[in-house]
Amino acid sequence: MSTYSEVQDHGKTMIARRIPSILPDLSFEEALEITKIHSIAGTLKSEIPIITTRPFRSPHHTISATSLVGGGRIPKPGEISLSHYGVLFLDELPEFNQHTLEVLRGPLEDGIVTISRVNASLTYPCEFMFVASMNPCPCGYYGSPDKECSCNPQTISKYMGKISRTIIRQN
Repeated sequence: MSTYSEVQDHGKTMIARRIPSILPDLSFEEALEITKIHSIAGTLKSEIPIITTRPFRSPHHTISATSLVGGGRIPKPGEISLSHYGVLFLDELPEFNQHTLEVLRGPLEDGIVTISRVNASLTYPCEFMFVASMNPCPCGYYGSPDKECSCNPQTISKYMGKISRTIIRQN
């Protein structure tokens, strides 16, 4: 039998995964743009010449800021550009590194990310729907009808405080 917290976790992810299917179909131009990004990133599968569905990206909370926005010695698109015209889902938002969340600010506002290196400056598009989920507290049982929450008010406050106020205000 699943616990209340497990049902919540699976339900949140299941709902987020369905979002691209209810968004409008991609235009041909949007499909080409997404395909180009994935080709540059090296994630385009040879058996799929063009991406025709909206991307859904769900990086683990241990992702680095560079992997999220893009970069590296040879700058490649990150998760935010790979989710262009689709959905970027951050599950368990408070578990992400604060700096990693803060690097989302500019791209969310501008719809682009620029990666600068000594020899080049590359700009990638990143217009995506930002979706995040979290439990109501670290133990996951605050407000549960089945099990009592084991967190004290200070722990809940600290947990909630991990979320960037800037990210919350933008969306």
